[in-house]
Amino acid sequence: MPRHNMLFTSRAFANGPLLIMAAVLTIFSFSHALADDELACSGKNLFAQLKREDPVRFEKAIERAETIPNGNAIFWKIEKSGVEPSWLLGTMHVSDPRVLDMPVGFYQAYGAVDTLTVELAEVAEPEKLAIEILKHPELTTLQGDQTLDHILPPDATSDVAAGLKKRGINMNLMAKMRPWFIYMGLQTRGCDIRRSAKGFKVLDEALALDALNDGIRLVGLETPAEQFEAMSDVPDNFMLQNLRELLALPNGMDDITETMIDLYDQGKVGMIFSLIEFVSTDQAAAKALESRLITDRNKVMAERAKPYLDNGRTMIAVGAAHLPGGEGLVELLRKQGFTVTAVN
Repeated sequence: MPRHNMLFTSRAFANGPLLIMAAVLTIFSFSHALADDELACSGKNLFAQLKREDPVRFEKAIERAETIPNGNAIFWKIEKSGVEPSWLLGTMHVSDPRVLDMPVGFYQAYGAVDTLTVELAEVAEPEKLAIEILKHPELTTLQGDQTLDHILPPDATSDVAAGLKKRGINMNLMAKMRPWFIYMGLQTRGCDIRRSAKGFKVLDEALALDALNDGIRLVGLETPAEQFEAMSDVPDNFMLQNLRELLALPNGMDDITETMIDLYDQGKVGMIFSLIEFVSTDQAAAKALESRLITDRNKVMAERAKPYLDNGRTMIAVGAAHLPGGEGLVELLRKQGFTVTAVN
């Protein structure tokens, strides 16, 4: 898929829900060594490996992805009779240069909008998001005398402690944290933290800052508290299972993120759901995460975006996983009466 390099004035040398990631990155940054000055990441594409080692299973993953509606594009045009066009962009919440290359047609569309709607308007100020997290200890910490080792199965406590230690995180520091908060913290990669230290922005933050610089109205489709609550709503036992699976991966989140970036770069966002199934040994836990963090929030985003789309000249920029599927944003907007067409 042809891409154009992102040249937002706020991007260079100025920097898995989204804004939780920005806030957790700020809070968890103490846990990662910053001595390594390299900006490159070490992850490997899991599907490339699967294709080599188990082509039959790889083909099944492809077949699964092909059943997901609207899974082959990240940039969409939104139209309705009598209204100027709007646009839908799927993003990734990372600062990888491949993600910062924008799809063909983006700049022409961006030049014609007067409103940018993102998941959280606060993405432009990640420090405020960190403060918002601290305002809700009931969502991020275990209550009463409960600690993480009390809710872990006996045979899992040492595994989790070892997995956290391998990533430079002391189990004692995490003893009172909800599993979802640790899970999100582990999704902040060292290379993104190093890029942030050098002034690079994750894509969503760069978009939001550029909109503010260009006098484009910036609107959030959710509040920080709503995103925190979405994560908190996933039962601890399911989130613990997702956490254990993440810790069990040889390269942790790096391989998953690298795989997702490769898929995103090709516009194959439907394959993200095949990836989730591929790395999950507990489908119930994976489904609980998907239902609360993607499907439920899709409905809120579509409803809140509609008034802006009814006026036209709006760009929606949200995580790419929110676009595909029968209950994804593309289909939900079509149900609202809009014609939604892939740009490329």
